[in-house]
Amino acid sequence: MIFSKNKPSNWITDLGSSIKNTKCKLSGEPISFDEAMEKLGDIFINASISRGSVWWVANGGSLAVCSHLSQDILNKLNVKSFVCSDPSLITCMANDFGYEHVYSKPLKKLIEKGDILIAISSSGDSQNIINAATLALEHELTLVTFSGFKITNRLYELNKGLAFYLPSSLYGLVEVGHEALLHAVIESLWLERMDKEDS
Repeated sequence: MIFSKNKPSNWITDLGSSIKNTKCKLSGEPISFDEAMEKLGDIFINASISRGSVWWVANGGSLAVCSHLSQDILNKLNVKSFVCSDPSLITCMANDFGYEHVYSKPLKKLIEKGDILIAISSSGDSQNIINAATLALEHELTLVTFSGFKITNRLYELNKGLAFYLPSSLYGLVEVGHEALLHAVIESLWLERMDKEDS
């Protein structure tokens, strides 16, 4: 047997448990999981109606999640969506201003009133993500954050916007959990639209 104590089936079970135990806040006040998912759905619907843009920021595997889901909300929900992941842009900003500013510097020139920032950080303590979230708040964007590891992480403790905290210290569980939460809202909205078109 390759797996004895750490079986893949246990990992899947832990993933489901972490998702079900996700903590949520709106403007610093705890809200239920269902209320948070409904609020995220409202944010996407309003973006589609107002033609506001959704901007995504993250690092590593979480940035890959952003790239995937950014095209999903464009394709399925008709929401303008952008990921600041161009290598030339990121390396330019990192070289000229430091990696902590790879998102905040370009976003300052790109964002407009009514836009939305989705900031994802497994640890919730990545300085470049904190800086981007802070910029969004300064410019009165709608902020949605996803974090994990410690519930006291700085991203979750900003106490602004809509915040999701997934209780796990494993990168894989947190990353897949964040993607699952977003997928659940995006695909559910798409299914609702399909049902209306078929009726």
